[in-house]
Amino acid sequence: MTSMNQARYKFSIERDIRVPMRDGVHLSTNLFLPEGPGPFPVVFQRLPYGWSGMDLGLYFAPKGYAYLIQDCRGRYDSEGEFYPFVDDAKDGYDSLSWIAAQRWCDGNIGMVGPSYLGATQWLVAPEGHPNLKALIPQVMPTDIWGHCYWNRGAFTLALTAPWLCLEISARTSDMTMANAIDMRKFFNHLPLLTMDELGGRKNQVWRDYITHDTPGEFWDRISLTGKFDKIKAPVFIMGGWYDYHPGEAFRQFAQLREHAPNEELRRAHRIIVGPWDHIWNTKLGELDFSAEGKLDLNDLSWRWFEQHLRGAAPAADGAAAPITIFVMGINQWRTEQEWPLARTRFTKYYLHSKGAAGASPSDGLLDTRAPGDEPADMYVYDPCDPVPTVGGNHSMCWTPIYHIIQPGALDQRGVEGRPDVLVYTSAPLEADLEVTGPVELKLHASSSAPDTDFTVKLVDVYPNGRAMNITEGIIRARYRESLYQAPKLMESGRVYEFTIELQPTSNVFRKGHCIRVDISSSNFPLWDRNLNTGHDIATDTEPRTARQTIKHTAQYPSHIVLPVIPS
Repeated sequence: MTSMNQARYKFSIERDIRVPMRDGVHLSTNLFLPEGPGPFPVVFQRLPYGWSGMDLGLYFAPKGYAYLIQDCRGRYDSEGEFYPFVDDAKDGYDSLSWIAAQRWCDGNIGMVGPSYLGATQWLVAPEGHPNLKALIPQVMPTDIWGHCYWNRGAFTLALTAPWLCLEISARTSDMTMANAIDMRKFFNHLPLLTMDELGGRKNQVWRDYITHDTPGEFWDRISLTGKFDKIKAPVFIMGGWYDYHPGEAFRQFAQLREHAPNEELRRAHRIIVGPWDHIWNTKLGELDFSAEGKLDLNDLSWRWFEQHLRGAAPAADGAAAPITIFVMGINQWRTEQEWPLARTRFTKYYLHSKGAAGASPSDGLLDTRAPGDEPADMYVYDPCDPVPTVGGNHSMCWTPIYHIIQPGALDQRGVEGRPDVLVYTSAPLEADLEVTGPVELKLHASSSAPDTDFTVKLVDVYPNGRAMNITEGIIRARYRESLYQAPKLMESGRVYEFTIELQPTSNVFRKGHCIRVDISSSNFPLWDRNLNTGHDIATDTEPRTARQTIKHTAQYPSHIVLPVIPS
């Protein structure tokens, strides 16, 4: 074992190297190469966004790493045609082979990067390239159907539409076009199928994504489901509580450990989740975690590569633990050994009211007592007047659209005053209460519509009344039984049980604060509006209102399950 490398290298930059793929297409690649005899370990990134690589090149090359950044097929200076994700496994493998054959490569290659740069790692990892020795995928899912562009059966409109219709609709980005487009009109457009035309051009990828509204072969080709056993390199997953993918991050971590081919690799995998959004901001809406939550992710990545590409000794401090999380509320980093935490007490907090949780702020209650004979709460969901997205746990990170939607914690009192939002609030807490882990709502409800949505938010209510969203979720009713089986419409007025998965979280509700649950049927434009018809989502243009009934009785005990951590 060697110690952390402290040498400082001069380096050269070579731009637009044409790296050949197996079908004759050449991909444009920039190289930051340390001066000296070499060879060197390599840090490699692949992306569709046209970055020069200057930031990480200036970071890694002086530390004795050859750093390469490559435009994906069909993007910017690379040849070929771009279709998201489908070529990244084979193109990534061919690129790794080319790098490994260069005289300056010592045979040890690592990959790092967020979002699509994380996808290029996940997709190539099961290909088993012998020179790929370490990965750091950040804020990127591996189940694209279940937890990304579609989520629990709902379409992730605010992420998918700008990305496909503006960011990657041509060889170079058109995202700045958002400044010239009425984005509210854009998001409200029906049918969804032709939304791409408002962005200036038809887009086959958009039309493919919106018309493939059920799982199957289309999505399976870019999913890692069933492939985690083929990953032979240690993986360091990085995620954020206010990103769209912390749930996926922990699912990935569990799959890696469960299917690792040997105990050494199982123990090597790591995960860190902090107070971040999709682009690592620590100022999240009205909460600022910068003082405690800001970490040097480049330094974390370098230390990971030093260990797995250079053979340095692993860290002796808490970073050697498999799980690192940031606990909001008390704003502290903590290491853990398993997820969910072994000491978790999964606690049911039941919904109660006298039937006016959507009309009176004092009617809806939340506590650990099972309900008795209580009247139902009712509201009308109108797709033409959806509940607007206010903050949240999502990946919408384009500043030209921040006036409509942005991630993070924002005061929810404005939307909680709407008659189509039911509000259930606990009594003020007598002591701090930590909630760390997966969160889900068991909801007993009926609708007048054959299909509809139910949304939920977990909210931290401060003594001054400020209501800060912690985590949220949605389910499309037709997928209530399974995401991966044929959807089923509802019978009008029949009560069904819905299991709504919220994003996992870690938050201490402080003494004097209240725990709140908000329930509605829309969160727009984060998710598309369910038009309540049960018709084809891509082509439907006929919104209808739905009368929603929420039950909380001994027979239908609606409740949220919170992962309470004993103090």
